[in-house]
Amino acid sequence: MVSAAAEFAESGLAGTRLEAIAASAGVSHPRVVQMFGSKRALFLDVVAWIFERVTDAFAAATAAHQAESGPLLVALGDAYRRLLQRDRVVALVMLHAYAASGDATVRDEVAARYLALQHTVADATGADAMGVRTFFATGLLVTVSSALALPGKRTDAQWGAWVLELVTPAVTRER
Repeated sequence: MVSAAAEFAESGLAGTRLEAIAASAGVSHPRVVQMFGSKRALFLDVVAWIFERVTDAFAAATAAHQAESGPLLVALGDAYRRLLQRDRVVALVMLHAYAASGDATVRDEVAARYLALQHTVADATGADAMGVRTFFATGLLVTVSSALALPGKRTDAQWGAWVLELVTPAVTRER
């Protein structure tokens, strides 16, 4: 899965060749086809694996939070940021998953995983709809910042909150 994730992170669903994944994994192209059936099926398995890694990071942060003080949403955001800092492939695959959602099968699978992640956060934290929305908006900023390898503090939750605060007055004026 790691080899496929790295290849998809680099080139996305459309640009990645199964031959490149096979070579990276040290197996034959026919073996990859035998195991996964199609490039899209393998991509969806990689996307599922990436979303599971995020879910696992949130579960670990929730368990660790029992002994800490402060908002659980902040702990989840910190866990997500640390995951992306350790492995930029997570951010890149997530962005490629959203980009490949022109394909209805990909869209349905990615939407289901994204909504499940939102429910996980809402259930774990008890946050209201605006809190969950803000959390995921900040998370998207962190994802993009990580994918772009922006330096240092550009990937922290405080920066994401600052950007969202800049947008809030404009949104309020439009109403």
